[in-house]
Amino acid sequence: MSAVCFGCRYSHDDAEFRELLSHNEEFGRTVGAGSLVDVMPWLQRFPNPVRTAFREFEQLNRNFSNFVLDKFLRHQESLRPGAGPRDMMDAFILSAGKKAAGDSGLDLENVPATVTDIFGASQDTLSTALQWLLLLFIRYPEVQAQVQAELDQVVGRDRLPCMSDQPNLPYVMAFIYEAMRFSSFVPVTIPHATTANTSVLGYHIPKDTVVFVNQWSVNHDPVKWPNPEDFDPTRFINKDGFIDKDLASSVMIFSVGRRRCIGEELSKMQLFLFTSILAHQCNFRANPDESSKINFSYGLTIKPKSFKINVTLRESMELLDNAVQKLQAEEACQ
Repeated sequence: MSAVCFGCRYSHDDAEFRELLSHNEEFGRTVGAGSLVDVMPWLQRFPNPVRTAFREFEQLNRNFSNFVLDKFLRHQESLRPGAGPRDMMDAFILSAGKKAAGDSGLDLENVPATVTDIFGASQDTLSTALQWLLLLFIRYPEVQAQVQAELDQVVGRDRLPCMSDQPNLPYVMAFIYEAMRFSSFVPVTIPHATTANTSVLGYHIPKDTVVFVNQWSVNHDPVKWPNPEDFDPTRFINKDGFIDKDLASSVMIFSVGRRRCIGEELSKMQLFLFTSILAHQCNFRANPDESSKINFSYGLTIKPKSFKINVTLRESMELLDNAVQKLQAEEACQ
C-alpha cells in the first residue's frame, strides 16, 4: 500500500516503516468497536483509564495525519507539470487540479484525508485478510486444490495471474467471497453517528447517536446463508458456473451505503492478486508439529494469533523472479 499510495517501498528494517507498523497495531487495538467512549462519551471529561486511552488514540491519529500531510506536500513539490501520476497521491492531486468550478469531484484540500482513509484502512484489514486466506487454505486442502486447478486451467503455468483473468476465475472469486463471509474478520464496523433524527424499521434513532453495524450477524444469518458455519465457496457459484453477483454483493465486510469503506474495490483487487498468485505458485499445508487450534485477538479485526504453516513451491521461482526484476526496472526508470 505504501507503493500504491506514496510510490515508495520500505525495507523491513526501515525506521519509518517500523513506526508505521507500530501505529497500525495500536490503531487496531484502540479503534475496535466496543470502546466505552463510543457508548459513553462523557467519560472523556474527567480523569480515568478510558480518557487516557482516548487521548492516546487522538495523538495517534494526529501523528498519522501529519505523516500523510508531509507526503502530500512533498508530492506537490516534486510533481512535474504534464507528468503522469506516479502513485495514488499524484492521481488525486492531478484530478483535483483539473476539477472545474461547481464539479462534485475531490477538492485539493481533501486529498490528504482521502489518502489517509485509504492507507489507514488497508493496513490492518488487508494483512488480516491474507492471514485468514492462508489459514483457510490449510484447513480446507480440497478447496486449495480446486483453486489451483482452476488457475492452472485458465492461466496456465507459463505466466502469473493478472487482473484480466478475474472474470474467468469464478471459483477463485467464490473462495475470496466465502472467506470474507465465513471469517467476517471485520465483525463490527467502526463507529458512525446519525446526522439527523431518523427511524429504521420502526425504531427511532435520535440525531448524534453512535451506530455500529454488526457485520458478523449479517454474514451468518441462516435465512440468507444456509448452514452459515460451513465453509463452502460453491454457494457463490450459480447454475451456469459463474459468480452469483447478487449473493456476492450481500457479503458485508466493507460496511454499506454512502459511508462504506472507500478502499473496497482496491482491497478486492489486491485480495484477488495475492490469492491467485500465491495459490498459483505455492502449496500451503498445516504444520504437523503445531496444534490445529488457532487463537484469535479481537480489535478492529478478528486476527489469528501467530501460527506456522509449511509452504513449498509448486515449481520454481522463475516467474516470481522475473516479475520482481521487471518491477525493479520500472521503478529505476521513474
